[in-house]
Amino acid sequence: MSTGLEQNEAKVPARVLMPPYLVLSDFLDETTVAGLLEYALGRQGDFAPTQLASGKLDPSIRVSAAMRDLGKYRQILQDAILALVPRLIAQLQVTPFEPSKLETQLVAHGDGAFYKRHTDTQTARYDELDNLRVLSGVYYFNAEPKAFDGGALRLYAIGGKAGENFVDVEPAHNSFLVFPSWAPHEVMPVNCPSKRFIDSRFAVNCWLHRKR
Repeated sequence: MSTGLEQNEAKVPARVLMPPYLVLSDFLDETTVAGLLEYALGRQGDFAPTQLASGKLDPSIRVSAAMRDLGKYRQILQDAILALVPRLIAQLQVTPFEPSKLETQLVAHGDGAFYKRHTDTQTARYDELDNLRVLSGVYYFNAEPKAFDGGALRLYAIGGKAGENFVDVEPAHNSFLVFPSWAPHEVMPVNCPSKRFIDSRFAVNCWLHRKR
């Protein structure tokens, strides 16, 4: 397990707010991870190009493929994540909340995939939302041996000079990254020489909601 709370306080000037984050290693048992990968590979034909929050496709901003159906693995992830909520609230120092919903998305980042800087909170008109995203999580997994590089999630600081202060979190196999949904972040470009689906950077994007 690693946390970005202490290390960033020493590196970033006081006027800059670096979002807190938490990385949990060995998040799922080996059997579950292998099953999730097999499930993703078996559903390759159901992955579709990812859209922006507006519902539009824009390959200048986001390139990847995704699907919402996680089968039995959604419940497994939900149980594991909801059990962590008190710890996440404490360690990430967010305002206590009661989770109202867990939103999930299975994503494959192949060769050349990326997602430009964005936040996860602005997904629709505020007055149309019953639930608001509070915490964002990314569960990473991949075939082994790993056959891609890149794909780090870059968390940007609030304040200071644009783009100068950030931290890159590598997509380590079977790890779970959590950070506040308001944090600006970016998926750095992926390099996958084989261009095979099995060699993609796989992830399950997760968003914990609270009632508006």
